[in-house]
Amino acid sequence: MDKDRVVVAQLLLDGTRVKASFSSSGVLKWDGHGISAGSLIVQKDILGFTDKPITIVLHTFQFASTGCCGGNQRKRKDVTLEFEQREAYKLWCDAIQECLDRSGRPKRLVVFINPFSGKGEAEEVYKRDVLPLLAAARIEVTKKVTQFQLHARDMAKSMNIAQYDGVICVSGDGILVEVLNGLLERPDWARAIKMPIGVVPAGKTFAVLFLLVLCSGNGMAKSLLDAAGEPCNARNATFAIIRGHTQAVDVATVVQGQTKFYSILLLTWGFVADVDIESEKYRWMGGLRFDFYSLIRILRLRRYNGVFAYVPAPGYEDIGAPYNGELDGMKVECDDERRGRAATGYSGPVSSSLRSDWRVMEGAFVMVLLQNVPWASEDFNSAPESKFADGFLDLIVLRDCPRYKLIGLLTSIQQGKAVESKYLTYLKVKAFQIAPGGRVGSRIQGGYIDVDGEVVTRGWGAVGDGKGDPMSYGPTIEVCVEQGLATLYCPP
Repeated sequence: MDKDRVVVAQLLLDGTRVKASFSSSGVLKWDGHGISAGSLIVQKDILGFTDKPITIVLHTFQFASTGCCGGNQRKRKDVTLEFEQREAYKLWCDAIQECLDRSGRPKRLVVFINPFSGKGEAEEVYKRDVLPLLAAARIEVTKKVTQFQLHARDMAKSMNIAQYDGVICVSGDGILVEVLNGLLERPDWARAIKMPIGVVPAGKTFAVLFLLVLCSGNGMAKSLLDAAGEPCNARNATFAIIRGHTQAVDVATVVQGQTKFYSILLLTWGFVADVDIESEKYRWMGGLRFDFYSLIRILRLRRYNGVFAYVPAPGYEDIGAPYNGELDGMKVECDDERRGRAATGYSGPVSSSLRSDWRVMEGAFVMVLLQNVPWASEDFNSAPESKFADGFLDLIVLRDCPRYKLIGLLTSIQQGKAVESKYLTYLKVKAFQIAPGGRVGSRIQGGYIDVDGEVVTRGWGAVGDGKGDPMSYGPTIEVCVEQGLATLYCPP
């Protein structure tokens, strides 16, 4: 179809005669007796189409009002175009298909489904909300259901990426993290990581009085959809994948000694991690367990000794103290030495130029969050200034706060309104290292480091024996970020 070309026809639109036009830019317009003028935009409104003899059925997914309380939601609707002449029908079929082909939409996708996510509803979400939209878009799908933890990582590490245009993760955030790690552990990681990844929220988010449990939160899906003003749900996320628009996203490499993995969401230490992990013993209470245990942790507030160092982004150089190499347990290392740690796969960013720029904080802390995207979970906007591909992580630090103000502060953090609080330190960093210590005023070390919803290490006396934790509590954990390394599907 030539540039700026427009095809015009008299046709029946849902049974009403109209004069319609379709332009090379993908805009369908119509006007006629007994029907008001209207339009559809291929890239904005249309999933795909089905062609029948002299009839085209457009499968649309448009915003439609759902009443005074329902807001504006996308709805499925088929629009039928019936032509009088086969020549016109064939011309319109070719024009619409050419427009779809030019849009960069994926044609073949592999879908990873975590049947254990949330309430175990991921397969139902896929069948009800995802598959019908993909079928309407005529996308070829290969479904893979995970059977155990890290199964998605193993499959992403070994699959033939030439067979697919992209990956879909139907789960909470966990399968996304596994797929990311699998792609970066491949010998051909530089090619594999360019494959776009789509995130369809199917994990359960537990709302609590002051914060949300972060490991179940659909934080990446919320961040991507919210940035475009789209409600966070499985259908909108699927439509974003169908449309084929992509967004570069930073990836952090997390290292301790010879152990290394990749993070795309957040690291947490202190209050949030404590509530997340230790409330498990109250699982019988359902979602109320987080309310209950948050109150316990506020009344019996813990602070942890520790030290962390970071390379601040421009504009944040005055926060913290200069690193002088004299801190016990802290070794600044985020440089070329890392490249020798992996036989295959991505080795992490080279940051030797950062050596002289480190600054530190030490003492006692209530909470530390290190975040890559704005939303840590579907309702927890703790890093409102975070950008997807700015090459920095957002660091949120809470040293102390009066107990009577802590509930309000945590609510403000949840709502993205606590950036200016005098009790919080909020800054952007290029690299980060943490040497976590024990509880203040206790012989129990305790404490957890949680990365992307999984405990990577815990102190002595914490819940769980820690035998399966990949890292040790106390020695320095390093985090370096590489700008725009991964690619995710997102709304335009």
